[in-house]
Amino acid sequence: MYDIIHRVIRAGGYKLSKVLQKIDSVWVDGDLTDQQRQQLRQLAQDGASVSGEVDILQRVLDLEQRVRILEAAQNPEEAPEEYPPFVEGKWYYAGDKCCESGKDYVCIAPADVVCVWSPSVYPAYWEEVNSNG
Repeated sequence: MYDIIHRVIRAGGYKLSKVLQKIDSVWVDGDLTDQQRQQLRQLAQDGASVSGEVDILQRVLDLEQRVRILEAAQNPEEAPEEYPPFVEGKWYYAGDKCCESGKDYVCIAPADVVCVWSPSVYPAYWEEVNSNG
């Protein structure tokens, strides 16, 4: 199974969350060692591509949301929720905030790089913040 999953990842064009689920499923079934699981997860994350992850309509909705956030910054009484729930497929950029599994995160993706993956799927692009405010 390791070789099959490895080839799929190398071929590209996969949806990261689905590949990570498959890797974990095969690992739970006992068909991968802990080391193989970790290697495949890292390879999948490193080779992940935004293409195929988000449709164009979602991209437009994300841009509209960013405009609303910028407008709200000028009108604090209309400010959006500080750490809104993570939205699968939404485009996040450095500085964007979300909440997942009761934890608050700030996107730390490189400048001008989009992140569509949740903190649990792609932790390298997220930093957990202490929001005990």
